[in-house]
Amino acid sequence: MDALEGLTVLDLTSHIAGPYASKLLADLGARVIKVERPGGDPARRLGPWLGDEPGIERSGTFQFLNTNKESVVIDLKRPGATDVLGRLVRLADLVVTSAPPAVNDRLGITERWVSGVKAIPYLEVTNFGRVGPYRDYRLSETVLYAIGGEMYSHGTADREPLKLGMTAPLLQCGAMAAVAALGAVTAYEVHGIGQHVELALFDVQINSVDRRSSAILAYRFSGRVNARAAASGAGLAGGIYPVGDGYVEVTASAGNYWRRFAEMVGDPELLDPKWNDPRFQAQPANKEVADGIIYPWMLSRTRAEVWEAARAAHALVAPLFTGADIYDDPVFRERGLWTEVEHAVLGRFPMLGRPYILEKTPWRLRRLAPCLGEHTRAILAESGANASEIGRWFAEGVVA
Repeated sequence: MDALEGLTVLDLTSHIAGPYASKLLADLGARVIKVERPGGDPARRLGPWLGDEPGIERSGTFQFLNTNKESVVIDLKRPGATDVLGRLVRLADLVVTSAPPAVNDRLGITERWVSGVKAIPYLEVTNFGRVGPYRDYRLSETVLYAIGGEMYSHGTADREPLKLGMTAPLLQCGAMAAVAALGAVTAYEVHGIGQHVELALFDVQINSVDRRSSAILAYRFSGRVNARAAASGAGLAGGIYPVGDGYVEVTASAGNYWRRFAEMVGDPELLDPKWNDPRFQAQPANKEVADGIIYPWMLSRTRAEVWEAARAAHALVAPLFTGADIYDDPVFRERGLWTEVEHAVLGRFPMLGRPYILEKTPWRLRRLAPCLGEHTRAILAESGANASEIGRWFAEGVVA
């Protein structure tokens, strides 16, 4: 049995945030019917590519974000498309969309329209919300991170601010959207309430991790604006250090962090109690002395050797893993981080496995990401359309 078995989601989302939300529901057992535009979800054009060969079915990003889903292609700009979509709404218990509000308004795919077809929850993922002067602004993950407040304080004081790597903010928003969806579905099933659920990506960012919420509260209560540090790292030893076969990350500021780190290195000079004084540590000349001891110690060891020494001393040090390291790590493999799959087009390849362990209703990979339009005919027939209607829709370009 799957945790969300019996729940059907009509997924009108594309790109990253929305599809990640519906993926989380699908991987817990929900049936997710993914409606794609002609040509497919833009995520189909995002790398990485299996074997470095681009193709509509070869995107690693799309494969990851769309496991356990079925694909139907509908051209929502065509006359009569909403009639076809309405048939799918009647199959669903939840509708999720991520199109800009102006686009949904123009297409007529709004909460009012959905509730007129079937009074089920309607989750709308937007950039800045459905109303207000920002509602139609476009957004990228860089803009999202910048306007969310904390890009300003990332990096060092003598350089421009730094962004959070890649699409992490969008995935984070997708995870929050999945939580909102489960709340709406629970209200629907327990209380019979079908409601409009609005999730703005910007709102998630300012109520989220990575110090955004704490930075906003700091300004609200103290008037302090977080600033970038004068230099990377903290204390005598902090940040990234090169070792014999790569890099490690170190946190060894004053107090126990520094004492444990000094014990790990084991040099008599660093074990002198004077190094425990924050004022002594803050002097640039003393940091140069420490670096003269620390760097040779690091460079004479591998990541594994440094990590082993750190665990023995309870020092806060970790190796910087590459994708290959994570893939080959026997502990992660034993815990089920990876699973081997067989795809009709791509053949056999590794896929990220379960993100959590539910004892009695486990995460399960029931099917791989669908090929474009793979289920169009079958799902239209399931919705009650006859062969003549389906044939006409194909001929008119309403579906594909």
